[in-house]
Amino acid sequence: MVDDGAGGGRAADTALRRTYRYLRLGVAATVVAIAVAVTLESRRGGLLESISAYYYTPARDVLVGALIAGSLGLLALSGRGVQRALLDAAALLAPLVAVVPTPTLGSGCGATACVPASAHLSVDNGVATYLVVGALAVVVAVVVGTRADAGQAALARTWPSIALAVAVLTATWAWWGLARTSFLGFGHLVAATGFFALLAAVALIDAGRSDWAPEQPPARGVRVAYAVVGVLLAVDLTVVISVVAIMGDAAMRTPLVFVGEVVALVLFGLYWVLQTVGTWSSADPRLAVSGPGRPRR
Repeated sequence: MVDDGAGGGRAADTALRRTYRYLRLGVAATVVAIAVAVTLESRRGGLLESISAYYYTPARDVLVGALIAGSLGLLALSGRGVQRALLDAAALLAPLVAVVPTPTLGSGCGATACVPASAHLSVDNGVATYLVVGALAVVVAVVVGTRADAGQAALARTWPSIALAVAVLTATWAWWGLARTSFLGFGHLVAATGFFALLAAVALIDAGRSDWAPEQPPARGVRVAYAVVGVLLAVDLTVVISVVAIMGDAAMRTPLVFVGEVVALVLFGLYWVLQTVGTWSSADPRLAVSGPGRPRR
């Protein structure tokens, strides 16, 4: 336990830093958890065509749990400005990557990849839960943002994220409800691609960002690393999508998609570690408590 008896401001700062660090470490831990689960299952049952395909193995619980936990961490640590809206959108897509499995050539699918009928009820339950909880989260965000004690700029800072959330939830509901076969066939691919594309955009924005106040700007080498991560993520996504588009189901008989997903996961982990190291000694500015004479951020 941390000694919080040194005064209100210091205690609040200590608690905020501890929470901030634990959240950041927790998001990094989800990458490790996925890597460990996939490695152990690969040793037991052999290498599959993609990380996503491990949904149909005993590694499923870890994959789903890690993605949902990671989405909560991204929401809590999304930051400020345009990065906040983009990371909030990525956090909304992560649960869809978890609950909507990738098509497979496994049993019940024949020669054409599909989501087996045995998984349909799980998908329906997961998507319905996602939509209900997501709608409740939007309502809570609006209520909190419009409270008198939230400050006049509270809703102005959060409305881009709220608008994106409404768009993602509405699109998911419409696609799932009106074109279920298409949703089962492409929902996972679209959600995963969108997730990593948004992360690539955030990394590139951080690489060229000039206004870091009230945070300390990262070293030039770190900015270069952000740029490399963003570019490599974009290239990796382009290659994987091209392979799937050109080869179709035949891509599942090669390790190309698996390698592409591993690269994307490693790049996300690298970006998150860089950010965590750079902000280790500071609490998230959005969580700072305004004291007497201290302006709200």
